[in-house]
Amino acid sequence: MTFTSSQRLPRSVNAIAVGRGISFLGDEVALLAILFRARYELGHFGVAAIMIAGALPLLLLAPFVGLLVDRVRTKPLLVVVTIAQAALCVALAWSSSELLVPLIALLACGTAIAAPAWQALIPTIVREDQLSAAMGRLQSMTAIAQVAGPFVGGVLVAYFGFHVPLLVDAVSFAVLAAVPLALRVDRRPAVGADKGFSMREAFAGVRIVFAHPVIRSLVVLAVLFVLAIGVINVVEIYFITTALHAGPRGYGLLGVCMGVGMLLVGLGAGRLAQRFGHPERLFTAGCVVLCGAILGFGFTVQLWQAAVLIFACGIGNGLVNVNAMVLITAHSTDEYRGRIFSAVNGTVSAAQITSIAIGGLLLLRFSPRPIIVVGALTSILALALTIAPVLRAGAASPAHAGDGAPQRAETSATDPAAA
Repeated sequence: MTFTSSQRLPRSVNAIAVGRGISFLGDEVALLAILFRARYELGHFGVAAIMIAGALPLLLLAPFVGLLVDRVRTKPLLVVVTIAQAALCVALAWSSSELLVPLIALLACGTAIAAPAWQALIPTIVREDQLSAAMGRLQSMTAIAQVAGPFVGGVLVAYFGFHVPLLVDAVSFAVLAAVPLALRVDRRPAVGADKGFSMREAFAGVRIVFAHPVIRSLVVLAVLFVLAIGVINVVEIYFITTALHAGPRGYGLLGVCMGVGMLLVGLGAGRLAQRFGHPERLFTAGCVVLCGAILGFGFTVQLWQAAVLIFACGIGNGLVNVNAMVLITAHSTDEYRGRIFSAVNGTVSAAQITSIAIGGLLLLRFSPRPIIVVGALTSILALALTIAPVLRAGAASPAHAGDGAPQRAETSATDPAAA
């Protein structure tokens, strides 16, 4: 297999990446408008309620939507859910203040279904040796949207108010809904997956996540990282404006640096996989870079120093995101993949909600700089305590498959009965 051929992704992957990038851009634009509206009409507690309403359904619905993803065809499921999300965005554009939080919660219910559905679909349309490149392509589009979204959203809110950004998001969902309709690929329920919708089957993904040593280590590490880094995200705006004496433009510059770092990793993910061939090592390298960059960021005194370290954070974050997806895919079977991804998403969502609360409480007692430094040290400790099973699994795993259909790891640890 030549280097060039292994990196030529199917057109369906590029279509999904572009569609999800457009949708994510719409989400960023709409989020900015909703948060500003919530601040003006509902106050600070309204902003927190919006953020929690956007994350809580991913936790509460995780077992059930994961089973839904594994039991029905992916193409019609994605089309229906995405069109429903477009309709909800239109409703949000003209809703009263009292309906903002419940409508956001309903929109998040759609995300709780769509996210694991897309995640489980990608491994069925690429070879195993293309998985890193495919995940990188998706991350590249997300990073572009992350960089452009706040700027576009700010301009739209400034010139058109709160309604137009939400209509833009509705259009982006309509574009994304057209992608599954245009694709000739689909993910169907696995052969023999006719065990119904029992509670035991719904929680099979949760049992697998806790029973499989590699997936468990990844999730534990992700939760601890999200708790530590999520707290930093809450306090960083105060750190940037007080310790670094930067204004909105400086804050925006750091956001661009983060996005550019993630974009570069996404564009080079396939080449990195070809060169090193061990996603567990790339994942570990990303964790080390991320921890070190955050620790350095906590000691910065000038904006240019922070920009360099936040760029490094983007690189580390990109390596972690891409290779975590590759590792979870490699250590799961297609029959349970929707439930596994849904369980992972729900667990991370719980950590995000917790980190928001912890960050707000810490700011009442401490200044931003020690919070960032302690958060980085906590991340380093979490990495040291949890990374060993991931590295051991990489050392024991067989060589990557060559050309042909995507390979699926059929290990007993991904069987809920064994779990």
